[in-house]
Amino acid sequence: MTSDNGAALPLASVSIPSLGIGAYTDDGGLFSIEVPGARVPSGAVSVTARRVGYSPKTVQVTLPAGGSVEQDFVLTTLPNVLSGVVVTALGIQMEKSQLGTAQQQVSSSVLNNTHDANVVNELAGKVAGVTITGSGTQGGSSNITIRGANSIGGNNTPLFIVDGVPVSTADRGGSVNGAYDFGSAINDLNPDDIASVTVLKGPNAAALYGSRAANGVILITTKTGSASGGKVNTSFTSSYSIDTPSITPTFQNLYGQGAGGQFSWVDGQGGGVQDGNDQSFGPRLDGRIINQFTCPQGCPWVAHPNNVASFFQTGGTFDNNLSFSGGTDRASARVSVGTDDQKGYIPNNTFQKFSAALSGQLQVSSRLSTSASLNYINNQGLNRAGTGYNVGILEGLYVWFGRQVDMNALRHEFYQPNGALFNWNYNYHNNPFWIQYDNPERDVRDRMIGNVSATYKLTDWLDVTARTGSDIYNYNQSQEWAAGNLNFADPAYSGAFAFQQTGWNENNSEVLATLRKSLNSHLAINMIAGANRRFSQYNYTSQSTSGISVPWIYNVSNAAITPNLGQ
Repeated sequence: MTSDNGAALPLASVSIPSLGIGAYTDDGGLFSIEVPGARVPSGAVSVTARRVGYSPKTVQVTLPAGGSVEQDFVLTTLPNVLSGVVVTALGIQMEKSQLGTAQQQVSSSVLNNTHDANVVNELAGKVAGVTITGSGTQGGSSNITIRGANSIGGNNTPLFIVDGVPVSTADRGGSVNGAYDFGSAINDLNPDDIASVTVLKGPNAAALYGSRAANGVILITTKTGSASGGKVNTSFTSSYSIDTPSITPTFQNLYGQGAGGQFSWVDGQGGGVQDGNDQSFGPRLDGRIINQFTCPQGCPWVAHPNNVASFFQTGGTFDNNLSFSGGTDRASARVSVGTDDQKGYIPNNTFQKFSAALSGQLQVSSRLSTSASLNYINNQGLNRAGTGYNVGILEGLYVWFGRQVDMNALRHEFYQPNGALFNWNYNYHNNPFWIQYDNPERDVRDRMIGNVSATYKLTDWLDVTARTGSDIYNYNQSQEWAAGNLNFADPAYSGAFAFQQTGWNENNSEVLATLRKSLNSHLAINMIAGANRRFSQYNYTSQSTSGISVPWIYNVSNAAITPNLGQ
């Protein structure tokens, strides 16, 4: 039994109402009905095929005594009806009406209406009861809740399932005090490889997946090949988008840096008049001549109204995807590659993602079918924007930046002729451009998500499936701080560094037996028995020091202060 596009239809019912017997199709759309010889009628009988989401079809078939007959069915999809089958725990396919929990499905055509490199962001506004908040950073994670938060201080993230494999949604973010948002691992998936997303909203989702699903479940099904008469279907998409800050604060431009209405520059550390103070309670910006970091002998004291806005640049995202798919009645496959190249609106901030996906299905015999899929993703980030209050440069720009500070002067000069840092304040803030270029943060994540399964049909009404799937990733992050970094480097030494390495491996293997037997035209037995084995492993190591001996050499052997080692 197939659909009107040639795809096999599992879990469809085929019955002979007049005889009260029938059967269900297997995963390959095959079915078999045995009619006892004593009950074979002399004439034709009506055979009816049904499946949720498709128009039923009835044909007349003559049953030969002591022989067999073949009958194929092609069911037509009902308009405006999504697939009635959802892949649930242990990869079990169930009718939506039998699921027992509220759910909503989003197809790939709807998902990609608003193209976003982040899979989670593409769900925004498409599923009732789902709230999504983006981080606003290149490759950053997104917060998602289903029907509101269940915990004030705990985890409210739903469980993500990709092709039946639970995947980690751990991010490397931090607290309100600050950290870097390195993105949730679920963001690694290429949106163009996704066929559909199903959101399970009710608390009964935990009954299907255990305590990890207490906040709901998001089922992601990736694209596979389909029968195409042996032809290869090729698809290529390319897009480019421009990124700019949508909102910046409104700043006052009446008073400059200082305190008590006073300011005069000497060294930016308090050697002058309030020149170590970073607040904007200094003299009125009326053009008077005042000593400043760009003119120690004095120049007009005026506002630079766009100094914060001029720090940012126009960013862009270039996205390319290429896929090949096709198949025959017995075998099908799909392979795809994708690249995502992002230039941030913060100077020297980039993010690159490469993804490759391979999937295939093979009907080995009338009883044995196999399938496999593999997704590989490589992410590389440079100078992601810091989050929270104490990390990165945005806090200094938005809260404390003096209104008289000339941003272009900081852009073009990092060092003074004597080698000292060039900056507007040496007590609390670093030159934001110097931070971006001479204090790089780098991170790399390699990830694989894959599964292999085989189904053997023992009888017409009993089959056994064995499946194993894994989610594996390795993540490396480094932060290098040049000499003079006020936040992390000991001023007595030549710089500092912090490295960390993280590894994650989760494997789920299961075996299940499925019984589908029709007792009569009104009663059928569907029974599933299975077992699952879950194995997970987490590894973490880190090395850091606040002082190195030789400038610009960031490794443990160059540590002047005994490094902190973690695991």
